[in-house]
Amino acid sequence: MKNIIISDVTLRDGNHAVKHQISKNIINIYSKFAEKNKIDILEVGHGNGLGASSLTIGRAKVSNSDSIKIAKKNLKKTKLSVHSIPGFSTLDDVKSAIDNGADIIRVGCNSSDIDIIERQILYCKKNKVESWCVFMMFHQIYKNNRYISVIKNLKSLGIKTFIVMDSAGILLPHDIRKIFTRLKKLKVVSGFHGHNNLGCAAANTLEAINCGAKIVDLAIRGFGAGAGNTQLELIIALLKNLRITNKFDVREFYKMSEKFNNILYKNNIYYKDIFTNPISISTGLNGLFSGFSSKIKLFGEKYNVSPFDISDLAGEKQLAAGQDDLLMNIAHNLSIKSKK
Repeated sequence: MKNIIISDVTLRDGNHAVKHQISKNIINIYSKFAEKNKIDILEVGHGNGLGASSLTIGRAKVSNSDSIKIAKKNLKKTKLSVHSIPGFSTLDDVKSAIDNGADIIRVGCNSSDIDIIERQILYCKKNKVESWCVFMMFHQIYKNNRYISVIKNLKSLGIKTFIVMDSAGILLPHDIRKIFTRLKKLKVVSGFHGHNNLGCAAANTLEAINCGAKIVDLAIRGFGAGAGNTQLELIIALLKNLRITNKFDVREFYKMSEKFNNILYKNNIYYKDIFTNPISISTGLNGLFSGFSSKIKLFGEKYNVSPFDISDLAGEKQLAAGQDDLLMNIAHNLSIKSKK
């Protein structure tokens, strides 16, 4: 048996699947479920984390502060985490999250911009709050093994936990094997956050566990950006079936999986198809943030151009999360070009 830490991101990454409209009632219901069913960590907030609610990215129905407060009152053994991307978030946002009860600050950034996390990490260290480094768009520093030197440098700041976030859903099981075998040699606590663009989220998660990952990010029914996250109830069932851990009552997770749709509908929230589709496959292969899928579809229809052309050009430009407005520019330019 292994001591695998389950980090449930349903109420944060799952917000992408419903245009950031998760309500106070849903946070209240789901946080009670997480506590009752021994979820180790529950993450809440806007899909892009602290400070990200905006017209461009999407307005959240519930503020990050209120999300934290509502969840915290229902959690005793389950820890509460938030996602913080410097640039979207400020030190004031981090301070507010800590003051309202966040136990873990997961400081993330696109892997090519890793230098910008230092201030928030040091702030958490000064205030004796646990902080993790989340490598978003991990594939950007995977091919040249840059992550090895990056982790060695970040360890000097006192960071002990590193999360590999496959934001594009582009990694395959053999990639995961290489990555986590190397991370194990670096003697750090490692975790994996998968997306299902190429249909490998579950396989990648199991491979990460087999190769030493201690933490896995999961969401009920796979709710998350684009093609969705690794499916919580599926992994819980597999962990029991493979005799990796016997900590959870699988039937309770099955029940919540069935119940969650009804909870959304009763709150007048209707989600889009989170499962992998041609656009999500295309964004995955192009190494794009999974949350771009819905915007690419929207702009393709608005400007009457191929969403796959938008995806290809965005991939060439290596657009990152938060650059949603540039997708519209690409679509607009393609439209003008097609009329010439």
